[in-house]
Amino acid sequence: MLTVGQALEGSARRYPDKPALIFGTEMRTYRELNQRANRMAHAFLAQGLKPQDRVALLLPNGLAMAEAYFALGKAGLVGVPLNLRWQPGEIIYAVMDAQVSMVLADRELAPLLNQAAGTMPVFYTGGYDDPRRDWDRISQGQPDGVTDVFIGEQDPWVIVYTSGTTGRPKGAVRSHYSNVIIALELVSELGITAKDIGFAILPMFHVNSMWFVTLSLAVGATCVIYPHRSFHPQHVIDEMNRHKVTYSMFVPTLLTFLADAVEQGKIDAESLRVMMTSSAPLDPTLRDRLLRGFPNVELYDVYGASELGASTLIRHEVGGIVGSVGYPAIGQEVRVLDENKQPVAPGVIGEVFLRGPSLMTEYWRNPKATRESFTEDGFLTVGDMGYLTPEGVLYLVDRKKDMIIVSGENVYPTEVENVLLSHPAVALAAAVGIPDPRRGERVAAMVVTRPGKSVEVAELEELCRRNLADYKRPFAIEAVEELPLGPTSKVVRRLARDQWMERHAVT
Repeated sequence: MLTVGQALEGSARRYPDKPALIFGTEMRTYRELNQRANRMAHAFLAQGLKPQDRVALLLPNGLAMAEAYFALGKAGLVGVPLNLRWQPGEIIYAVMDAQVSMVLADRELAPLLNQAAGTMPVFYTGGYDDPRRDWDRISQGQPDGVTDVFIGEQDPWVIVYTSGTTGRPKGAVRSHYSNVIIALELVSELGITAKDIGFAILPMFHVNSMWFVTLSLAVGATCVIYPHRSFHPQHVIDEMNRHKVTYSMFVPTLLTFLADAVEQGKIDAESLRVMMTSSAPLDPTLRDRLLRGFPNVELYDVYGASELGASTLIRHEVGGIVGSVGYPAIGQEVRVLDENKQPVAPGVIGEVFLRGPSLMTEYWRNPKATRESFTEDGFLTVGDMGYLTPEGVLYLVDRKKDMIIVSGENVYPTEVENVLLSHPAVALAAAVGIPDPRRGERVAAMVVTRPGKSVEVAELEELCRRNLADYKRPFAIEAVEELPLGPTSKVVRRLARDQWMERHAVT
């Protein structure tokens, strides 16, 4: 059975005394990790939770987050990871939409949960004054053997909330099978083995890190988890040097720091052999600097999404193909379709659809969105546009419609615009992505006020501060006379962005 719990069980049998996870000065062997996940699984069930009940996870990177993921899988429960940068309103929406039965959170987030959770049962890791809510104490006395809950391969393991282009976030339901398959695909494609040491850098509420940890533990590798609450490139370099990391996933903005570090002799250039990147196109100059600086590295671009898994990949070479996201991964199929869902010829731009074992099952409680995203024969789109070459290489020409990527975080303009439009003086709003050398992009916003009305920018900034995670907040908000409208009287963001760039002489 391809379930996440069995994947961990198998590695614990093969490598019981080997380090499985390292987080700062803490370490878990495979035996310890498996036993702790079992105890936590029993603790979940002891709270009266039933198979496929949802448990929200509001936890920072660390051993507790990894243990919770696997414990939920072993108990037949469904994890709902929540972004730590969300505001209370964003957390409330996901918790209510997912019909969560329990929240597991870090004790330092108790003030935030007091605002967001209401009467929802909340338990805390890291020690808590109230023993009835101290998850570490509750789990400690539980059995360390497997539960008697039957978990099927197609049972859901997680619901990952991904912002929707039409407003509210949607929950992508992902099965045990689809997540283990992603791990096996990448292990096969990248050649990762139990001898490797991985480094999970991105926040573990993201699917990238969730899949990365699953991959590492399924194959018996050692996985180092980034141990700092705040991100700093020098900390990344220090951890890579300390643990002789051999593979990791990086966002393009971090790769610039790595290229600088290796050229300045500040990082061990010999141990790293697999670098993965995603979330934004890789600049060819940066690509070549990395490949020349790290002589043993194979550099891969991986294309996917919360709904898709790892779908295509390309191994970069110095002076090689620019702009492509490569060939389909093992077991994946790619089609490019027109507006009538008919295949287009090679070189013709259309909407990218994918089919394979790593796809989500559905959008949680959203059959309309599920129907709109899947074809009748099982191909799924997330709205990306692209084309295939005659050789089957995929090129993307636009991201999900109008999406902004800020340091690897997806920001959908509609979510920002809806906050701005909630002000009674605002008639129209547009949120656009502006190039930024450190973050890739930043959010800028423009508003048109209602006739006879006015609004202070400070008011709109405060509105955004209360309702949006920090990476979603516009770095600048401007009141303008008008915004470009399309034939259906909707704002054309592409033109609005062009106007912003022209006004501010941004190239």
